[in-house]
Amino acid sequence: MASSDRRGDRLVVAAIDVGTTFSGYAFSMRSDFESNPLQIRTNDWSAEGVHSSEMKAPSVLLLNPDLSFNSFGYRAQYTYSDLLEDDSDNAAKHFYVKNFKMQLHNREISLEMTIQDITGKDMPAIKVFSESIRYLKEHFLQMFTSKKLGFTVKDVFFVITVPAIWSDAAKQFMRVASEKAGIDSSQMMLAYEPEAAALFCSLLPEDQGIAKYFQEGRRLMIVDLGGGTADITVVKVIQRVEKLTYIEHVYRVTGGAWGGNQVNKNFENFLETVFGNDVIDEFKREYLPVYMEMMSDFELKKKTLSTSGAKTGVVVKIGGELFQMFKDKRGKDISEELKGKLKGTVKHVGDKLRFDVAIFKRFFQDCVTKIVNHINETFLKRGCAWPSAMILVGGFSDSPVIREAIVDAFPVIKNVVSPVATSLAVLKGSVIFGHEPAIVTGRVCRETLGLTLRRPYIPEGKTEKKTFKIDGELRADKSFQKMFSINEIIKLGQIRTVDIQDIHQNKELRKQPKIIEVYASEDEDPKYITDSGCSLRGKITVNPPNGQWPENAEGFIDMENGGTEITVRYRDKHSGQVTEEKIDFM
Repeated sequence: MASSDRRGDRLVVAAIDVGTTFSGYAFSMRSDFESNPLQIRTNDWSAEGVHSSEMKAPSVLLLNPDLSFNSFGYRAQYTYSDLLEDDSDNAAKHFYVKNFKMQLHNREISLEMTIQDITGKDMPAIKVFSESIRYLKEHFLQMFTSKKLGFTVKDVFFVITVPAIWSDAAKQFMRVASEKAGIDSSQMMLAYEPEAAALFCSLLPEDQGIAKYFQEGRRLMIVDLGGGTADITVVKVIQRVEKLTYIEHVYRVTGGAWGGNQVNKNFENFLETVFGNDVIDEFKREYLPVYMEMMSDFELKKKTLSTSGAKTGVVVKIGGELFQMFKDKRGKDISEELKGKLKGTVKHVGDKLRFDVAIFKRFFQDCVTKIVNHINETFLKRGCAWPSAMILVGGFSDSPVIREAIVDAFPVIKNVVSPVATSLAVLKGSVIFGHEPAIVTGRVCRETLGLTLRRPYIPEGKTEKKTFKIDGELRADKSFQKMFSINEIIKLGQIRTVDIQDIHQNKELRKQPKIIEVYASEDEDPKYITDSGCSLRGKITVNPPNGQWPENAEGFIDMENGGTEITVRYRDKHSGQVTEEKIDFM
């Protein structure tokens, strides 16, 4: 384990959570952690002009026309709204972006990739993420240093949260963005969001009814429902030591893009179906402040809707401008359209739409179905059936519709519970993880990982693999040298080693770094990288020891995959030199 992972050498840990919908930070000193691990401080964003105490700010970034930073969070919302009211032409030159975190999910990742702001203008994704992280880091440091606690910036270790289902490329992107935000690589680590939530819940007081399930040998399902993704994992309690609970994964983390933001998209799709794409597009261009206010009102109604009680309708403020625009373009009132398409289940009332509860719930339906089906599929996996409790965390889990759907779908699971502050579980749990990263003792490999090396050739019937000789031994090209298997539990600090050999007869090539490709497969034991299902994941660049490879180069690649990121070291057999290498997943 790297020295930076040892317990007790982090005087201050600060976690930064850039969420799909809301973002924030939290921190604690080592002395606080040792006396009470839950003594974790967060920022109150009410100073930004919010009427109530808020521990997170909206994940909204405003950049100036030259892409320099303008504002973030509530201040970005207010500033952009003022720009739209005072000078719409100037506002159109700015870049206002929200829900940008999901741009890293399930797509090809590169440092050159772009994302679009709310008006469709392209902007560098790395700029958006690095400026957001920089703002949260600087906001924390300003607040932290103003307290004159006797610590310096160098005493702070940062933890950046990421969904556990993200690709290695997406995780690398977040690390690079954090470095561009001014966080030194040696002073940071990544934390998986559902793990962090589990650690937080394990420390809660007994009277909150969750910590009692974290008993040695018990299995628990963590369902992390955020704005963007749903991450589902099953962990086993390994041991309890003093105040801390050590856990290990039972099955690989799975999930998908079924977070609360999908409900918003379904609502937007509904509007396009009823009013027409052309009307909605023009409404966004001409009345963007009204559109933003409409979506804010929908967000509020989404969070508070319950299927119980006598409530029969949900009213969302739309804005009279949209209704008038529809009438001008279509030559009829929206009430006629609603009556024909929706038979009175959605009604036009003033500047609002009134939805029957059953209709409004349809905006949740695909999320509910996918989450429930995925939980059910996870129960069928080895070691995942009948957990002692199902713990719901993340902001989307606050939705009564989601909670009631999960409870109703799994009546045999008697203990479906949540912490009081579900949206802060990940953030505060990440601080705990930063102080004690060894608290997660093992993780399950999501896919088979291996290197492509020239290995001894073993005939297996007919083959078209390229063969050649090294030192008289027949070897095969494009071999898949397996390092870790899919669904294998990898212990923290566990290392797999493979020897590498190469002949460098060309003196110029002896000065060049060696490129080793990393491949992945869902097959448990692939033989060649050309096998079906194998795909290139990244590349390891190994620099020659002392600036030049010997003619007969021999060494070892050590790969460690038990943490939240894969680490690689090269050990040269002749010189004994050890270098830490990086895998480039992008």
